[in-house]
Amino acid sequence: MHQIIRPEKAGTKLFKNITILSQTAPFILLVIAFIIDDYSLKLVTEYGGSDLPILYRISAVWGGRAGPLLLFASLTSIVTWFMTDREELDYDVRIMHGFTLGILFISWFLRPFEGSEGIIPSELNPLLQTDLMVIHPPVVFSYYALCIATASVAMGGIIHQKSAKEIHDAQLHWARAAFFIGTIGIGLGGLWAYTVLDWGGYWAWDPVETGSILPWFALLLIVHARSTPDTSKSIQISPALGLISGALAIHATLVTRANGVWASVHAFAADGLGTDSQDPYIRVMYIIDASPIGFELACYVISILILGFFAIYFLTNQQINHLHSKNKRLLFEDRKEFSLILLLMTLGISIWIGSTAVTIVGISFMVLLITSDSSKPSLQWVFSGVLLMFYASWSSSATIPQAIAGMSPFLIVWLISDDEDDLELLLLPFKSKSMRMKFARAIPWYGTSAFLLLTWLLLTVEIDGTNLEAHEFYGAPFIGLLAIGLTIYAWGKSVDVKTGNILFASVFVISIISAVYSKEFNLPGDSSLLFASSFSRGSVAIFLLIWMALAIPPNLKQAYVTASKVIPKIRENGFFAKKNSSRIRLLGSHLSHLGILLLLVGHIFTTTLIDRSDPSHLVTLSRDQAILHDGYEFIFTDVELIDLESEDYDYPVGDGYLGVVIEMKKDGVLIDTLRPGILRFDSPSGQVTPRSEPDRHVGLFGDTIIILDIFQSNDLLDAMMFRETSEVERIRVTVHDLQGSHAVWTGWILIIIGGGLALISSPKFNQDKANS
Repeated sequence: MHQIIRPEKAGTKLFKNITILSQTAPFILLVIAFIIDDYSLKLVTEYGGSDLPILYRISAVWGGRAGPLLLFASLTSIVTWFMTDREELDYDVRIMHGFTLGILFISWFLRPFEGSEGIIPSELNPLLQTDLMVIHPPVVFSYYALCIATASVAMGGIIHQKSAKEIHDAQLHWARAAFFIGTIGIGLGGLWAYTVLDWGGYWAWDPVETGSILPWFALLLIVHARSTPDTSKSIQISPALGLISGALAIHATLVTRANGVWASVHAFAADGLGTDSQDPYIRVMYIIDASPIGFELACYVISILILGFFAIYFLTNQQINHLHSKNKRLLFEDRKEFSLILLLMTLGISIWIGSTAVTIVGISFMVLLITSDSSKPSLQWVFSGVLLMFYASWSSSATIPQAIAGMSPFLIVWLISDDEDDLELLLLPFKSKSMRMKFARAIPWYGTSAFLLLTWLLLTVEIDGTNLEAHEFYGAPFIGLLAIGLTIYAWGKSVDVKTGNILFASVFVISIISAVYSKEFNLPGDSSLLFASSFSRGSVAIFLLIWMALAIPPNLKQAYVTASKVIPKIRENGFFAKKNSSRIRLLGSHLSHLGILLLLVGHIFTTTLIDRSDPSHLVTLSRDQAILHDGYEFIFTDVELIDLESEDYDYPVGDGYLGVVIEMKKDGVLIDTLRPGILRFDSPSGQVTPRSEPDRHVGLFGDTIIILDIFQSNDLLDAMMFRETSEVERIRVTVHDLQGSHAVWTGWILIIIGGGLALISSPKFNQDKANS
């Protein structure tokens, strides 16, 4: 509190260290309690255990509600410590201290050090008893803390009435840090799902996954703000994006901790089913009450609204000041009654649609539109409003008549404007290299913005389960557009306009024809299954893969050429030399571009082409009989039952193992022996909880995953109970042949390297290195 109210000398080294110690002490004490098995505490009794390895005792800290918040507060405090670079604290650091204090206050309501009297001992969720769950939550909360830091810098700059450029420059370092850590954290979550869960893949658009990637998109926009064709306009929007990244980080926390609202394997315990509303935010409001959980969720909602309000306020204020400086008038000033009618129309139609998300964003876009130029209303807000209603229809938030009605207020402004639209501008990228490059630079900015909005709207309708097909199908055009943009960017001036046009026209025709005749291609996975009434998974995948085939070679060449130029300079001048900053940042950018293309290729093979719920992946195996599936022969040979006391028990956790032995052959030749199974966890209350242990064959082009989950192993469990496992003659497993899976992890690593190089190249990082 002292750092917020009395900032004059609060940034001294002594105060910094005392503050970070006091803010991290609750978390440290709770960790120690779990390590030493202090069963006098309720949380340790419910989630700890002396039989857990030390690392898993630490991961047990985030098994309940209070532990993760104390972790969040500690990490936010650490980020704040790094932000404190002078004796008198600025607004951004004071805001961070306020946020940390708020999290600690919420944690206090959740009573992390409550006594265990009368509590029945329980056991840590088996899904948290993995190595990746020791690492993943701290990394993700560090990512969220850095998003909050980015928002705090933006808000501090707005309070100081700094220019948009000053705010952008100040927040860019923290945005790069958040992007880098977020890439690691999201990827670790995917790796956990890939190796521990019985999903058979790394990504399933689970609500918590989706919520965590939304701030990553906002950060991506900030990082690319200087790369757009109209830098001045993107820089003006950048501070608002900083605020939005913070709001989305808190929103991701809300999605995780409001169970009963979004169905997720990551969700915490709470009851959001007090209403039949299909609007998740209405459900959240029903949870909010005087209880600690209700208070916690109320704090998240209020924080999101405050940051969102500041973002819209900043954008509106920027527009008004810019127009008044040029002696131009606002639409609201010239046509006040008309503007109010448009605002009321948007509000009324949004309420008719019945979506809180559509209502808030629609009103925000309309406010920005009526405060734009009267003679030339801003087309970006017109098209943003139209796109919002278009997406509302796609996501089934609105019917087609409702979506058309929602578009009308925005289209009316466009139709009555004095601005003459020159359709010739659309053809300029096909006539000029410079205009083609401007088009390529615009794609990450506008494409990411549009995809962020779409992904969020899809999340708002996924309260009863993920609609993976909608994410994949509606996201396909954005993947294709990204491939086009990165192709043009990698070409630079090396490919003339005529050749480029011929290549694009040829690839477009080939991709369309290939999509139509996708059944003629021997694609892996479930290529024949339909996304929609007329589009199969195979047609979408082959369309995208052809564009990827065009994009990857020039981007690979660009990354290689850049590396061959930059690495000698690094050796000559040193890694942290200021003169190398722009070169290192360029190399990071080119490696990230190549990485995202490779990751998307892997995603197409492992997610777009795979329907994990399709029964064709269920394979019944009879003992000692070869069954052909996806080009491989699978032979069930034995059942393994290993007790905890056995010397053959290789697992650090669990109370027993039940699995099967399956030989995997190709053309009669043994290539691997796989052992999918189940770990048994016995709780003190007598409840038995299973955890699936998938096994995988790592091939040259991808993995083959075999899963024996609890629903497929009832017969085995019965046989185990009666000690008749030797008499089991038939089993059923799930088999996923994930060709291209290696591309996912290769691309992820390249994006991490690229993000790390961009972070290292920032002036603040180099300045800190120089001072040290």
